[in-house]
Amino acid sequence: MTSLKKEMINGVMWTSIAKYSGLVISLIITMILARILTPQEFGVVAIATVIITFLSMLCQMGIGPAIIQFKDLTTDDLDDIFSFSFYVGLLLALFFFFGSWSIASFYNVEQLVEVCQILSINVFFSAINMVPNALMFKDKRFKENAIRTLILQVLTGVISVTAAFIGFGLYALLITPVFTAIGMFLYNRHFYPVQFKFFFSLKPILRIFSYSSYEFLFEFFNYFSRNLDKLIIGRYLSAVELGYYEKSYSLMQLPMSNVPAVINPVLQPVLKDLHNQKELLADKYLKITRLIAIISFPIGFIFWGMADEIIYVFFGNQWTPAAGTLAILSLSLPLQMIQSTSGAIFLICSETKKQFYVGIRNTIITVVSFIIAAFFFKSIEAIAWAWTISLLINFVITYSIIYRYVLNVKIVSFFKILQKPLLIGLILGCFFYLFNLYTSIDNKYLLLIIKGISSLLLAIVFIHLFKLLNVYYLLHKVLSKFIYK
Repeated sequence: MTSLKKEMINGVMWTSIAKYSGLVISLIITMILARILTPQEFGVVAIATVIITFLSMLCQMGIGPAIIQFKDLTTDDLDDIFSFSFYVGLLLALFFFFGSWSIASFYNVEQLVEVCQILSINVFFSAINMVPNALMFKDKRFKENAIRTLILQVLTGVISVTAAFIGFGLYALLITPVFTAIGMFLYNRHFYPVQFKFFFSLKPILRIFSYSSYEFLFEFFNYFSRNLDKLIIGRYLSAVELGYYEKSYSLMQLPMSNVPAVINPVLQPVLKDLHNQKELLADKYLKITRLIAIISFPIGFIFWGMADEIIYVFFGNQWTPAAGTLAILSLSLPLQMIQSTSGAIFLICSETKKQFYVGIRNTIITVVSFIIAAFFFKSIEAIAWAWTISLLINFVITYSIIYRYVLNVKIVSFFKILQKPLLIGLILGCFFYLFNLYTSIDNKYLLLIIKGISSLLLAIVFIHLFKLLNVYYLLHKVLSKFIYK
């Protein structure tokens, strides 16, 4: 086994442990909190979360990927970059704290004042964690990151649930983002002790600026395409509807954050040495895309067919209005899961300028779609359709540019590998349609089990029949590992 393959497998394995263990923990915590707190409370926190996501992006400025990419940064350079991030984080945290009254007034939600002020702590600590976190990935310490993430998730989750039970209300939802950021800082301070300088040099920052600037600008425009829907709903619809939309979106994001997110942190550190071997890089990426497509298309259509049951079982009866939105958003899931890996290719090939221009184009398409949906149709379902349709358009544009101008290879093979996974998804869609048409089971828990097991088995059968994966071989390997352990 090659060194590159070993690093990839090791990185994916430990990132998987963190993600999938975290998935179980976050699901349990969310299921409990959703039955204690109201959609209004979730909606209020969702507004503030969208804003701190923007401020955190401003703090990072694309510097993290640049630290991973540049091999010759000295300790002194890293201290300068850390000091710069400290000042930027402090400035933005103060801006968020003192701007909380204006934010609350704009959304006409008084509770946003205290919520924003508390979350300003997260903005600051996220900024000063940027350099140590990038160093951890640069050193390929995936196991260490997995263990750290899991421990913090368990501890903050338990505290959040306890706080909700004793009556903290929406403030229970602020515990995880605040204490996770602080916990990471304490860990990083011990194991990655970069030094703060009261006076620092801008030379290392300007040096990586040509790389990080376009990455930052891409993230800047991409932020609006990813979050404008929530900002519009919070401002022009209501916090309650935002709560429903946010829960649908977060459920749809579970596969997103636990399949591609297992691979994405590993892609750039492991494949960065192939930046001058475009054909080999394209071949490796095609194999990764094929695997994600095999997983994502069945998952997307399973979520679509089981939206009612998923919402009811996970969040309870008060969240049923979110089911329709989840079904629509789920149709975008396969393309999202695949496209989420595209940024790594731009970064590996040092084509952040092209990534930036792609981001602008995609953002314009998405923003126009959201505006049309909000002002002409005025519903969260319309916003969900706007997201799904615009994503399809952006997907085609993004990969056309990647294959033609970045990898310099033909795109035919890319779209060809999507055909069979898409067909499996459509077969699952027909199955759910016929199932709903000819059955009349009222028990949502029973429906979730029956539909879930049936659709999963159906997907596995067709994956094997279409020769996408050798299911018999995989089962034999898994069983042999346990039998002969």
